[in-house]
Amino acid sequence: MSGAGDRGGRADGIELIWPGKYVDGERAPLLDRGAKLELRERLGGSTPDDPLDGDALILGDNLLALEALARDRPGSADLIYIDPPFATGSRFSLIRRVGSKREGDEAELRLPAFDDAWEGGPAGLLRMLDPRLRLLHRLLAPTGSLYVHVDPTVGHAVKLLLDEIFGPECFQREIVWRIGWLSGFKTKARNWIRNHDLIFFYVKDPRAFTFNKRYVPHPPGYKRRDGKPSKAPGVAIEDVWNANAVEAELSGRESLDSIQIKSFSKEKTGWATQKNESLLRRIIEASSNPGDRVVDVFAGSGTAAVVAAELGRRFWACDRAEAAVQIGRGRLLEAARGGFCVLELDAREAELELAGLDAGALETWVLEQLEAEPAADERHPWIVGRRGEVTVALAPSTELVTAAAIEGLERALAGQRFELAALCWAAGACASGVSLQITRGMFEASGRATTWAAGGQALRERPQILARVVAGESGVHVELDGVTWRGAEALPEGLRDRGPRETVLGWSVASQRAPERPLWVCWRARGRGELASVSAVLPRGSGPWRVVVEDLLGGRTSLLLDAPVSKEG
Repeated sequence: MSGAGDRGGRADGIELIWPGKYVDGERAPLLDRGAKLELRERLGGSTPDDPLDGDALILGDNLLALEALARDRPGSADLIYIDPPFATGSRFSLIRRVGSKREGDEAELRLPAFDDAWEGGPAGLLRMLDPRLRLLHRLLAPTGSLYVHVDPTVGHAVKLLLDEIFGPECFQREIVWRIGWLSGFKTKARNWIRNHDLIFFYVKDPRAFTFNKRYVPHPPGYKRRDGKPSKAPGVAIEDVWNANAVEAELSGRESLDSIQIKSFSKEKTGWATQKNESLLRRIIEASSNPGDRVVDVFAGSGTAAVVAAELGRRFWACDRAEAAVQIGRGRLLEAARGGFCVLELDAREAELELAGLDAGALETWVLEQLEAEPAADERHPWIVGRRGEVTVALAPSTELVTAAAIEGLERALAGQRFELAALCWAAGACASGVSLQITRGMFEASGRATTWAAGGQALRERPQILARVVAGESGVHVELDGVTWRGAEALPEGLRDRGPRETVLGWSVASQRAPERPLWVCWRARGRGELASVSAVLPRGSGPWRVVVEDLLGGRTSLLLDAPVSKEG
């Protein structure tokens, strides 16, 4: 079935209209900007030669990622679950904790995660969702299913959009998920107390789709009204979840109460909109079979990927926040769910993101971020301003930041101190010599608005990695002591006085002969605890070695080590 979305409107004449839906009287076309998915790393075990044949976390704009997937792998998703923004107008944070309660130095970090604000409110949300849902329709297998998680404020509009794209006949159920018990704060509302989300269930073809009927176990001693034992394996699950007496008895990992209202849930990662594993387990078990492909392009903390792997399904999970991919990877590594890859979009993503921003505006933004003064300087074209005694330079692109280019800048400045900013989100790890990194935080309006001097993360310092190679009889040891920050005063308050190990979330080392197969030496589960002094043992002759450190702020920094510095005694 082609779906109504490619021809515009609905067969029954009901149509939802928003600004931008039509261009010159024609339905806005789906674009393919040509962005490609590139391999960043292979983790956790064996993976197929083509990363998309296996499990993958994808870092980047999900629209560009969907264009690439729909171009190369149409019809390959057996089940799609998405939990998109709800146009709440809110700015959401990632909560991470450092230090120890026992030592009395625990601190909570609230880091920018994503904005849920769209120009035009719900109309802007529809403009964002429309091309993504149309591409998801192309990606869905003939027997596939789609679950869209929304709230009641935008659910009615999203439902009409889904009817248009999939066809009203492909709608199956509106699932009402009761979030859980009522807190004192909720009950203060002068209204009926809101306590549910909506999940719309659609299929590609209503005549042939995967569905495994699910049941909740009968309570102990259950009998039918006639006194006879039940023939069914349990109570069949209805389309209102977590709202009857049988489901209220579910506990532990099976409970459907939102983990956001559970103070001590072990699942919590700090991602503001994280959903329960139990919720995803119910959906994935019902609408897919082992070996099927599960897709989530608003992945957040990676719950869909984690549960899919647990249940023997394959997954693609995409998010454009580096911290989200960090969390998902950490959960998969912690659970040892088998081999998977991390992919990222190529440089085309950065080009498109900056297409509407001229060089002058970018320079102005960088200077505002650093609270620096503009200063034209003929000694080098990258020089854009001064920050006290420090010269501020801005590289037009990461690809231009070579060793020779850095040497040329150093010669032009004749030993003067300088800070070099460069766009580094596409490559993940900038070239050596870049001290300030323009990150994916620039994608979010609130991220761009918060200056580096005030703890913003759209422009951030690249820390210095403290690592070395030690040769010994057992092989080569790569040792990490941590990272240091020159501008520690611009770190979030909870990190300013921490030691070099405490800001490290995890680190890996890889031979330059196989950089996509790093050995993840240490990963701090949920971002908690202190990084111990640990080292990786690698074969002799496998260098040079690339050390990659990911920090608690969502950053990624690399260092190339050439040769051992000493020998074991």
